[in-house]
Amino acid sequence: MYSSYWKPNDGRESNVLTDHEALHRDEATHKAMQSDETTLRPLDLETIMSSKAAVKFWYLHRPKTMAYVHKNATVIQSLGRAFAEERIRKEKEAEEERSRQAEEAARLEELRLIEEEERRAAEDAEAARKAEEERLAAEEAARLAELEAIHAEEERLAAEEAVRLEVEAAARREEEERLAEEKRLLEEEEERLRLEEEERLAEEERIRNEEEEAAFLAVQAREEEERIAREAEEVRIREEEERRAREEAEERERKLAEAALAAKLAQEEAERLRLERIQQEKNEKYEQSLSRDVPVLVRQRGPGRVVSYDKERETYAVKLDNAMGGMQITVPSDDVNLDDDRILSPRTKVDTPFGTGEVVGLDPHVGCYAINTEVNAPDDDQFLAFVQINDVTVHVEEEEERAIVEDASLPIPDEIGLVSARIVDSRIVNRTGKKFIQYKLEIRTTNYGTVYCWKRYSTFRSLCDRLMKENGMKRRDIPELPHRHVVGNFSQKTIGERAEKLNLFLNAAVKAEHLQWGIRVDDQIAVYKRRNKRVTLPSSQPTSRGSRNIFSRRR
Repeated sequence: MYSSYWKPNDGRESNVLTDHEALHRDEATHKAMQSDETTLRPLDLETIMSSKAAVKFWYLHRPKTMAYVHKNATVIQSLGRAFAEERIRKEKEAEEERSRQAEEAARLEELRLIEEEERRAAEDAEAARKAEEERLAAEEAARLAELEAIHAEEERLAAEEAVRLEVEAAARREEEERLAEEKRLLEEEEERLRLEEEERLAEEERIRNEEEEAAFLAVQAREEEERIAREAEEVRIREEEERRAREEAEERERKLAEAALAAKLAQEEAERLRLERIQQEKNEKYEQSLSRDVPVLVRQRGPGRVVSYDKERETYAVKLDNAMGGMQITVPSDDVNLDDDRILSPRTKVDTPFGTGEVVGLDPHVGCYAINTEVNAPDDDQFLAFVQINDVTVHVEEEEERAIVEDASLPIPDEIGLVSARIVDSRIVNRTGKKFIQYKLEIRTTNYGTVYCWKRYSTFRSLCDRLMKENGMKRRDIPELPHRHVVGNFSQKTIGERAEKLNLFLNAAVKAEHLQWGIRVDDQIAVYKRRNKRVTLPSSQPTSRGSRNIFSRRR
């Protein structure tokens, strides 16, 4: 057999042996047998795939048709599948029709055999049963509609009540802050007046005491002069007689006193050194002792947490975790070991009174975790806080809120372009006992209308860090972001100032045509700002730092 259909068309020599004379002889015959049609019917497909012999025939004598089959394999497979499904559906419908006709014939035969009155009674009962079922279905539908209406009304009332309570809580907080500020100013004024009065009274008391002391010293001086004058003569008379005896007695007493003093000093020095050594050992053990709430393992008792350390007795008061009611026991320091399994490992994401952060480490002697309160922040912008163990909890990711679309009927495009972005509102959210601020972001798009979503400050901080890292921006070229949130500072003035600075940052990031970035609104919608490749910096005109765009390119 020879090959008359495959020849390399790139100038290379074929490795297939061919009968060129046969090729030229049968060329007209083969061209006449090849088909030029480009549309295949199900009948053609069934003919092609009917048997191996047919497939072989089509490959040999219809190469153009088979090339079209391979080129449109997906379409051909769909046609074959549709053809097979249509045949299966028709067979199934025919089988169902035969079953239905058999059942109908059996039913008619059964009705023919029973009495006319019984058949009529059965038909009436069947009609009554169907009517009752329809009535019950209508009543059930009405009851369900009424329940849905009641449920919708309850949800509306609950939403209105929540809004009212939130407004009242905000007003109450503002009033409490105002009263607290007035009370603080009043207390400061009273403290200042009290201190001034105490200083004045103290000065008067000092002057009066100085005057009394001067008069008393003058009287004593006069009396002392008179006494000295009287006794001078007596002393002079006795002095000569007693001098020799006194000198001898003093010499003896001096020697005895020196010996006793030397022995006493030696004994006191030895006792002092012993007490200092004991106290130093206690101080060293106290400095190395574990602080309150540190997780420990007590020998033969199991896990617990330190309550206190007795420096004098060198014992721990430990609250056992496995005991009923949290029993507290006192154990020697040698029976207590640090429980490393219950200590949070570094880089664990946690919640603290200062916000969300990452664990740096634990100091068991102080009882505090070192927390990095700015996750993924640059090294020069990190803030390290030391938080008590009980104030640290493992962070639980918040459930992301859905975006608010101005026209929800629009289909979501493959890519949504960004026109502008700004903050239009803010709110204080309290979740799991922690308060934080969320900002309402209004995003105008090119092909999806206006979209609203709630974002935290960390979203804008991450965008700023990404622009500096991926585009090589410098900190001085980007508008200053507001400082990290200070715990307890939820005043409207502070929130407004932070929103203004964030709007300046967003406006500059949108207008910088050479930047490319995006923001995820929710799990379905993301908005992108693409780079304008036509924007170039003029090289002939020098630019100064003051006149340069805030998002200028790196040179």
